[in-house]
Parts: sequence; C-alpha cells; structure tokens
Amino acid sequence: MIGIIGAMQIEVKNIIDLMEAAEIETFAHIKFYKGKINDLNCVVSVCAPGKVNAAVCAQLMITKYSPEVIINIGVAGSLKDDIKIGDVVIADFVVQHDVDTSAVGDERGFISGLGMLKIPCSKDVTEKIRSAVAQFNEASHLGCIATGDQFISNKEKLLDIKNTFKAVVCEMESGSIGQVCAMNNVQFAALKVISDNADAESGMTYEKFKVLASQEIAKIIAKAISSF
Repeated sequence: MIGIIGAMQIEVKNIIDLMEAAEIETFAHIKFYKGKINDLNCVVSVCAPGKVNAAVCAQLMITKYSPEVIINIGVAGSLKDDIKIGDVVIADFVVQHDVDTSAVGDERGFISGLGMLKIPCSKDVTEKIRSAVAQFNEASHLGCIATGDQFISNKEKLLDIKNTFKAVVCEMESGSIGQVCAMNNVQFAALKVISDNADAESGMTYEKFKVLASQEIAKIIAKAISSF
C-alpha cells in the first residue's frame, strides 16, 4: 500500500483521477480515497494546510490503512535562485523551521522525543521518484525541505530559513508528515513542484502556478508508482 498526502484538493485531484474504483472513507473530517493506480493499492488524502492537519492525516492513514510508504506531494516556495518556478524538488531530509527550544540548549528545529533535527527520507523511494522525474527530462533538485506553519513571503525570513537549515524550499506539511512516519517506522518521501519564490510576489505566483504544478506532480507520481 502506498499513501499519498497533499495539502489541497487541487494537489491530489489528478492523482485521484488515476485511481481505479476509488472508495472514499472519512475520519476526523479528512477524506481518504482508496483504490489502485497502475495495479498498486494506494490511499490518497487531502490533509489541509499546516503541520497539525498534516500530522493528524498521516497518523490516521497509518493507523487505518498500514501503508509501507507515504509520499507527501504538493507545491512549495523556492529558497534558492537556481531553483525556478516549475522545477521539481525531491527531499533528502525534512526539517521544521518553526520548532525552537534553543532557550534550553537545543539546536533550532530539534524535535524532542524523536531526538533529531533533520528527518531523513527513504533513499529507495526517493531514488524511484528521481528516476521517474528523469524520464520526463524535467529540471529537478535534491535537498532539504523546511516546514513551518507560515506562508513565507518575507525576504528576511526566507534568508533565515535558508541559512539556518540549508534548506532549498519551504512549505507547510512535509516536516510533520516525516515526523509521524519516523515515529511509526514508515518509509517517507516528499515531492514538490515550485509555485513561487517565497518573496513578496508569492501570493500571486502561487495562485497562478499551483494548477500546473499539480498536473506535473500527478504525471511523476504515476510513473514512480509503476516502479514499486
């Protein structure tokens, strides 16, 4: 079973459209679409934006459907000049940039309980996604994705996240989904398409490109799943 989580309906719509005989179940106001994609059992869900929503969705998905892998998909803001709108970013690690217990001696982003700052993604799943992207000759990047409960549109904040965590993009879900997967020993990966540059123009470019980005993600996921 492969689990796929997106923050918004538009991010997963094209993936759900690929499913054969999808069944819908609802838990805690979250819809889960269960069916087959390329003859592989999959469950797809819309968690809604934000870390708590994403974590609740991930835990419910694991508890109810027992996926071997969860892939977080969606759009994200670039933190680097060479990562452009429309580019694909695949995570090697995820962090939570808004976790800060440095006042008691921890590094910023350190996740108590889990005992780490950077949560590693599954190398095997990540390589399958990278291989799928390569088949489409898309511009792609591998790097750290930074998660927080903020839509970043401030240059000073952007630079702080980039410099502190060596992150290449920022968004609002993958860090918490990665944490839940790590706590449950479930393989995790994250695939994002750049919709904005996390700057003052982010709101405008985000709305314009999120539809195209979502179409791109569905194409890549369909190809990646065929290799599982």
